[in-house]
Amino acid sequence: MRITFKQYAQTLYEITDGKSKPETEKSVADFARYIYRKRKLKIAGKVIEQFAAIYNEKKGIVEADAVTAEKLSAGAEKKVKEYIEKKYGAKEVVLKNTVDEKIKGGIVLKVGDEVVDGSLEGRLEELRKILT
Repeated sequence: MRITFKQYAQTLYEITDGKSKPETEKSVADFARYIYRKRKLKIAGKVIEQFAAIYNEKKGIVEADAVTAEKLSAGAEKKVKEYIEKKYGAKEVVLKNTVDEKIKGGIVLKVGDEVVDGSLEGRLEELRKILT
């Protein structure tokens, strides 16, 4: 039977959950030695990705990317985080702000596979579709 990235990640989460820092470090080191011995180091990146997703889900952490024409002010960033907390029931929001001048104004919010396009460019595109 083949073990998936997600199964490895789930196992890693279970052996580290609720442990002290030294216990966690030992468990992670043991896990790394195990995948090394099994010649599975090439999967480490995918396992880490899956582990992060599992960890965030269990801890109520939502990672999001806010694409704006200019850097968000502290007040705007706080409002975006509050919106995400409310919409997704998050306990904590990790927000990355990417600046892309092509959107002209507004915000494109990416959370997981979901995209909320509140950009000026997106609205103009919708208007173009309606008018043509």
